[in-house]
Amino acid sequence: MDKVFIEALEIECTIGIYDWERRIKQPVVLDIEMGFDNRRPAASDAIEDTLDYKAVSKRLIEFVGELGLRPRGDSGRTLRGDHHRGIRCALGAAEALQARRGARRPGRGHSDRADPRGMSSGAQGGDGVRVEGPGLALLSLGSNESPAHHLRAAVAELRTRFGAVALSPVYRTPAVGFEGPDFLNCAAAIRSDLEPQALNDWLHALEDRHGRRRDVPRFSSRTLDVDIVYFDDRVLRGAGNLELPRPELRHAFVLKPLADIAPDFVDPVQGRTLAALWAAHPERRTPPRIEALEFD
Repeated sequence: MDKVFIEALEIECTIGIYDWERRIKQPVVLDIEMGFDNRRPAASDAIEDTLDYKAVSKRLIEFVGELGLRPRGDSGRTLRGDHHRGIRCALGAAEALQARRGARRPGRGHSDRADPRGMSSGAQGGDGVRVEGPGLALLSLGSNESPAHHLRAAVAELRTRFGAVALSPVYRTPAVGFEGPDFLNCAAAIRSDLEPQALNDWLHALEDRHGRRRDVPRFSSRTLDVDIVYFDDRVLRGAGNLELPRPELRHAFVLKPLADIAPDFVDPVQGRTLAALWAAHPERRTPPRIEALEFD
């Protein structure tokens, strides 16, 4: 069986589960592997027996529709997680077509394809610290009250308890949902020996140690906010406002730092890498401003 490869087929479509995703066209890159039985044309040496590329083009258009990708305004299906597996279908002279949707930004190589199992190879901070393996927790940290002090203190406690911590750059962003000082936000990756609920409780205790008040409106200034955005490929809800994946991922100040340290991590609900989600975000061309903040 010979193979024909169609690589980096880029299309624009409406895809996703969040409202902001459905308002814009997003780039998706498809890598196609096609098995072709070349014995008949090799034996006959007749042009009519060779691969019909017009039929291939037509079938590719149909195949994209079968995946659930749709143009803006179409009320059809969105791409779901089960579409990320290999799919085979008849293609005239070709014996089968197997397609994989690589959840990657246009221009990235094959080695950067999304892992369809919903896991990633880990996270790496700008200082080269790498965190990987079971128990990978991706955290979002923020503060707008003495933010440099509280972020440094939180990272120090994470290192003491969990060991290596992969850190993103720190970003300065305005308060969302209320009037207040700017926030400093960053992302951190740890390998946790605690289950998600126990880790969530530990992080709440960390916030409390740093003066986090829980008797004020939810949208208000705070000394420290640490949320679990992802824990491996878990999808769950629990006590203490635990929700995985975290819905605040829609905000640039949460998504951009996570994409910095774990670009190939695959969202277990959407089946797309953090890099792909950021590439499709409406604020991707005006990202938050990096704040120079060093961690010991």
